[in-house]
Order: sequence, then structure tokens, then C-alpha cells
Amino acid sequence: MNFPDPIHDEAAFIEWRRAAFPFFERKICLTHASVSPLPRAVSEAVSSYSERIMREGQFDYINMPIETRCKERVASLIGATGDGHGAQADEVAFAGSTSHALGVVATGIDWRAGDNCVVADGDFPANVVTWKNLQHRHDIEVRMAPFRPQMDISPDDIKPLVDERTRIVSLSSANFLSGYPIDLRSIGAWLRERGVLFCVDAIQTLGAIRLDATHVDFVCADAHKWLLGPNGIAVLWARREALRQLRPAILGWLAPQGRDNWFSYDTTPIDSAERFEPGARNYLGIVALDAALALHEHAGAQWAEARVTQLRDYAARKIQERGCTVLWHPDPAKPSGIVSFQAPDGDSAALYKKLDERFALSLRKDKFGVEWIRVSPHWMNTESDLDELAASI
Repeated sequence: MNFPDPIHDEAAFIEWRRAAFPFFERKICLTHASVSPLPRAVSEAVSSYSERIMREGQFDYINMPIETRCKERVASLIGATGDGHGAQADEVAFAGSTSHALGVVATGIDWRAGDNCVVADGDFPANVVTWKNLQHRHDIEVRMAPFRPQMDISPDDIKPLVDERTRIVSLSSANFLSGYPIDLRSIGAWLRERGVLFCVDAIQTLGAIRLDATHVDFVCADAHKWLLGPNGIAVLWARREALRQLRPAILGWLAPQGRDNWFSYDTTPIDSAERFEPGARNYLGIVALDAALALHEHAGAQWAEARVTQLRDYAARKIQERGCTVLWHPDPAKPSGIVSFQAPDGDSAALYKKLDERFALSLRKDKFGVEWIRVSPHWMNTESDLDELAASI
């Protein structure tokens, strides 16, 4: 799918967007950190697939090529892995949500009494409660990096919490409220030197910002935000050396090495991420995600990252010009797509209610109950969208 250059021909780009993303006829979508509108191409792919399986049946000869292609596309989103090759398709598993993917990792570790894991105070609940819930079954400690409003987590926040009993550190690639992106490379390198696993909740960057997984062991992300896919389908990438350390809490009949010999009743997990997929796949979701990833491929990861970051910076500048307070003043050297702000008079809830008539935004509370309006433009947004938002403020 070709589209005009949004910088040099914004009018033509908006016309293309009207057809490609029909939701924009209803509202200007600036809430991709919450849920993205489904692109027309994704809807059409699901309709076409549904029509085909209605006529031909839900058989492997139809499903398997789509599943393989989708996993290859997911793997291409995972950056350099530092082991001589990029992420591989058989290191990708499908899950039902980010929480589900994180739970697969959390429950797959062979925990021993006295072990600990590290998360961050101020992260989204999905990447905290998943780990705290382990304490109901295991005698382990959950340690939390200290809260700061901007959530500008650095290696110095993690180092004091890690010792010889730390099994894994799980952090978000970018904070859901401030938008601050962490340095995955430096944190991951330090953890790898100590043999500690590193899990990343990438739902707030994957599909918008390139992911450097050089020193990451697990990447979890749902499809319904920056990936432009539907609810109910998520991805889990597990570095091969790391996935071998996990035994799935639920082992489906397709997950063992001896799955072709049904009556061996083998329970040895297969040497790929398929060990994390307990049974039949969500092919409607896979088809939708595959079509969404095709859009990303056309846009290009480098262009998309630059575009999203530039729009975030533009939004922050225009919002501040209207007298609003931003939670974190974005740094162009730290790519992400989120900026959160408070109304000039402090009544963010009232301003959000007014803006909601024209814009799809998010109203979020911080740790202390303070309300912020979150703006999260994607690459199909334009400067004129943000000019209109600022004028409405």
C-alpha cells in the first residue's frame, strides 16, 4: 500500500489516511498507547480469511503459511540480538495478551525458595502484579526499583536490587504515562554479565520504536496498541538460550518434542517458542496481526521511529505553548510516542471531557491519583492533528 509523503504533501496524506484508517472520520486518534483504530487492510484481511475458511475449511494448508509469515515479521521487529543472527521466527510464540505472555515467562522459571525478581514501582500493573502473584506459590521476593514521576529508570536504579539470588528483571521499554524509554542495552548488558534474565514489556514501543534486544531475553507485547492489530493476540519472543531455561506451566499436545508420536505422551518441551503455545492458535488474530505488520513493513521501522518521535516532540511543544504542564519534557535522543500533560487550570478531567468530542485521547492517573491527559500519536498522524489539539486546548 503506497501513501504520500506526510511532510511534503500533508493534504494528500490525510486523504490517503481517510481511506486507510476510517476511524479518523469519527475522531482524530491520538491514543495509540491505549488502543489503536483497526486499519482497513487488517479488517479486509480478516474478512477474506473468514470467507476462505468458510468455503475451504480451517485446515493447516491455509493456516500454517500465514502463521509462519507472521512470526517472521514479528522476528524482524526484534532488533540486534548479539549472538550472530537476528531474532528467529521459531523464537516467537503467540499469546492472548501482554499479561499472558509475561505470565508464561514468570511461571516457567524454576523458582527456588529465597530467589528474587526485580520490577519497577510506577510501571503498568501488567508488569508488576504478574510477578507479585508468584509469591502465592513460591517463597520468593519481589523487589521494586524506586518510583519517580518521570520513571527515568537507569542501571543505577537496578544494580542495588540485584544479588546472587536474582533470577530475572522485568521492565517496560517505555513508561505508559511519562513515555520515558529505558536504555535496554546498558541495563541488559549489566544483567547478562551476572547471568540474570531480562524480560521486557514492549507494548509501549513495539511497532513504533525500534527495539534493541541485544541483551534482552524475553519480549512481550500485545497487538492492539502501536502494532495496529486487534485485541486478543500478543507476541512473546524468547531468545533460544533463555527459552530453554523455562518449562511451561501448561504443556499442550503440540508443545513436546515427541508430538508426532501421539501415544508416547512425551513431556519434553520442543526446542522452540512453540513450547509456550499450549494448543490451537488464534488464527483470526494471527491473520489480523500479519496484515498490520505488513503496513509497518511498508512504512519502514527507521522512518516510523523518526516520525513518531518527531510528532511526540511537536505535540509537547504545542501543548506547552498553551500553558499546559508536561510530565516529562521529551528528549529527541530518546525515541518514544507518549507525552502526558495537565490542563492549564489543573482540571484535566474537565478538559479531557471537552477534547473527547473531537479527539481520542486517554485520561490516566499517576501513583498519587493526579490526572493526566495522555497524547500518543502514531506515524499516520500529522502536525495539523496536533495543531488542532493545541487550538482546542
